[in-house]
Amino acid sequence: MDYVKQTYNKARKCVRKLKKNCLTVSTAESITGGLIADAIVSVYGASNVYEEGYITYSDYAKIKNLIVDPEIIETYGVASKEVAREMARGLIYETGSDYAIATTGVAGPRKDDYGTRVGTVYIACASRKNIVVRSYHFWGFRNKVRNKAALSAFKLLLYMLKNEF
Repeated sequence: MDYVKQTYNKARKCVRKLKKNCLTVSTAESITGGLIADAIVSVYGASNVYEEGYITYSDYAKIKNLIVDPEIIETYGVASKEVAREMARGLIYETGSDYAIATTGVAGPRKDDYGTRVGTVYIACASRKNIVVRSYHFWGFRNKVRNKAALSAFKLLLYMLKNEF
């Protein structure tokens, strides 16, 4: 299955839907490391909807740029639904976008410092009204996990757009 091709197709759908509704999106990527932003900006018309993106790979970057409380990281681990939620909430606050996508997880090849299993991914999508966080466990090597996470992020954004409009 070609996850990359599927990701770009979903990105096109998201950009079209955002543009149609005059909405914006921003991204905060940890595990996906820019894959979501890359898929968005590959779509013609992305400049009408894409505000900005952060690659907040380190704990410090999440705290500094997205206002994630260090105690939440310490309590739940960086790859957690709580951190994903705080990343999305901070991104909405910092950017003023209508929607925010945030990803965190463990791509491998080993567990993280908190003991989180390889393939564990949390994706949050926030609007100004709502935050939805989903957890996943993907199998495969590092880049396969990352690509599956990026695809899932677009599916979650489409879900949010569908249910709010």
